[in-house]
Amino acid sequence: MTDTGTLSALMQTYYDRLFIDTAKETLVFEEGAQVRPLPMSEGKIVNFLRYAPLNIITAQTAEGSNPSAVNLSSTNVSATVSEFGSYTKISKLLKLTAVDPKMKGAVEVMGQNAGESRDQLVRDHAFSGKGYTQLAGGKSALSDVAISDTLSSTEIRKAVRTLKANKAMRYEDGYFIAKTDPFSTFDLMGDNVWVNAHTYKDGMELYKGELGKLHGVRFLESTNWKEEVNAGASNADIISTFIHGKNAFGVTDLEGDEKKIYVKTPGANSTDNPTDRFYTVGWMMTSAPVALVSDWIIELKAGATGQA
Repeated sequence: MTDTGTLSALMQTYYDRLFIDTAKETLVFEEGAQVRPLPMSEGKIVNFLRYAPLNIITAQTAEGSNPSAVNLSSTNVSATVSEFGSYTKISKLLKLTAVDPKMKGAVEVMGQNAGESRDQLVRDHAFSGKGYTQLAGGKSALSDVAISDTLSSTEIRKAVRTLKANKAMRYEDGYFIAKTDPFSTFDLMGDNVWVNAHTYKDGMELYKGELGKLHGVRFLESTNWKEEVNAGASNADIISTFIHGKNAFGVTDLEGDEKKIYVKTPGANSTDNPTDRFYTVGWMMTSAPVALVSDWIIELKAGATGQA
């Protein structure tokens, strides 16, 4: 459909804002990303520059002399943007008889779908299988992880130890970030050193889905978690929590084709809808998530209370 018919600019602006606000609520895995927009007319590949740490200097510099120049070592990490989207048709009869004639509900559903889809793309392409795997309970094989090997204070300290040993960068507030799920946070929030987000929210800006912090990690809860069904001991379902440092992953969007809602009404020039029998509501985006420094990403696999 190529004609917007009678859809006013004011109504389109309203739909755009409703769509963006709804989609943003689900974008947990994107929090803390290095964002690199891809300008139009510059191809489909974006390059993130990853610098290697420099050697530690222990030799003193002679008095009155400049230190020796060193060469920076860097690696290009590339990502290719792809298109993603979905749409639905709404019959004219439904449009004329529905309690929601302005299709607000359809826009909200599409906004949630766009946000959850993008969230899972970041999870799968920037995190899952991209970093160091830590199995809860000190197990050496995923099939040995039991439902009782839950996310705990000890497991978090182990993950932080690994990130520190790998010289992972912390965020400006001095913390790492974790993305986890409702079952795992249920187990973790019972720890007596857990700090709820509401106790410190006046002192720092909260991330999307942030629940609290523990051992130098701020925890964000997503309903879009990674779960491996029947993968653990006695067919336990195993859930992944991802803990990472700054610049561990990146996200890019093609300028001019960021996530957007499209509401199309029947019109005189709509050749694919000659009798004006339906409206369409859909979304599109052109984007790419990518892992940048795999050593700065921990995938902590554990059982969880309430899981099978």
